[in-house]
Amino acid sequence: MYNENTLSSPSKLWNRSYILVILISTMSAFSFYMVATILSKYLVGIGTTITLAGIIVGLFSLTSLFSRPFCGLMVDRLNNVKLLMWSNVLMAIGLLGFAFTTSMPLIIFFRICSGLGFAVGSTVQVALIISFIPKDKTGEGIGYMGISQLIGSACAPAVGLAIAESVGMKAAFIAAAALPVMTCVFLLFLKNLQHAKPSYEKRKIAFRDFFEPKALPFTIPYSTLSFVNGIIASYLVLFADELGIGGISIYFTVYAVSLFLIRPLAGKLMDAKGLKYTVFPGMIITAISMFMLGISHALWFILLTCVLRAIGQGAAQPSLQAGCINHIGRDRTGVATSTYFLGGDVGQGVGPMVGGAILGLVAGLQGYQFVFNFCGYFIIVAMVYFYFISKKEKY
Repeated sequence: MYNENTLSSPSKLWNRSYILVILISTMSAFSFYMVATILSKYLVGIGTTITLAGIIVGLFSLTSLFSRPFCGLMVDRLNNVKLLMWSNVLMAIGLLGFAFTTSMPLIIFFRICSGLGFAVGSTVQVALIISFIPKDKTGEGIGYMGISQLIGSACAPAVGLAIAESVGMKAAFIAAAALPVMTCVFLLFLKNLQHAKPSYEKRKIAFRDFFEPKALPFTIPYSTLSFVNGIIASYLVLFADELGIGGISIYFTVYAVSLFLIRPLAGKLMDAKGLKYTVFPGMIITAISMFMLGISHALWFILLTCVLRAIGQGAAQPSLQAGCINHIGRDRTGVATSTYFLGGDVGQGVGPMVGGAILGLVAGLQGYQFVFNFCGYFIIVAMVYFYFISKKEKY
């Protein structure tokens, strides 16, 4: 990690280095989401069972989950630019591998490669971009970085599917692999902008190099928001089918557009007023949106809950991340980010499991209402926890 003493804080947000990292983040997200919607279909098409295809797809998240603590250690101790370059090379190798082999052991290996590359890359991108954000604009800067992820999630699946349908699956994987290769070119320019060498700490590796306990007050609320994301991604379509509502796919478009609008505003508000003006209202609004979703019976009402959820999460999520980094310190951005993202990985993964268990016990609409209400109460409990911790620590 670049030390605060060796790399001065910039005076304005939209400096050249910040813009380059935003572009790199956008291209990485685009590469990931291009293959997210076609991978299962491709695996089944080459003779893989649906069960094994699901396992291979899930390996990405598992790899990310188990590598997070090591990502923080590497980011804080190694040259971030070189680390990001190698993570993109690893992603490219993983994606290219799908295009040139049908061997299951090799496909599993390449899936792990891409998962590891993405996990390291997503952590180091945050750590790197923090170096180019003025200290009084941390919330706003991270908010705009989140928009780069939104662009990928909103546009890339359609692009990947279009390439797969018109040219073929292999061409889609090659195109996705080309993006992390291109980011390496951007990184060459970014490297030239560095006027300080990384500062390596000459102390022994300790537990806190892998996991930062001081990040937990921010990680736990974030994990509940990710829990909700996992529930929505897994069960919203089934809930709409249960209600007999068509056209539910527009939910995700409305959500992405709403997040696009709210994130920068929330970041500015957090920088100007503080965490309590964005995290608490954001979590309350998100909880309300889940309670309302459980009683929805029409598409317009579901979309209303979608906008509310976007406002709530768009305010709380980047604020929690910025607050976590500010609290831990910029010289430990790597372990702070990896610990924070670890909560997201757990929430995103556990959410569908808990939802599935509930729906297995309570069938029909009542089951979905129970799941959505559970999400709302879960967020409120996390918010109360954060309230008392923030009051004690004076965040």
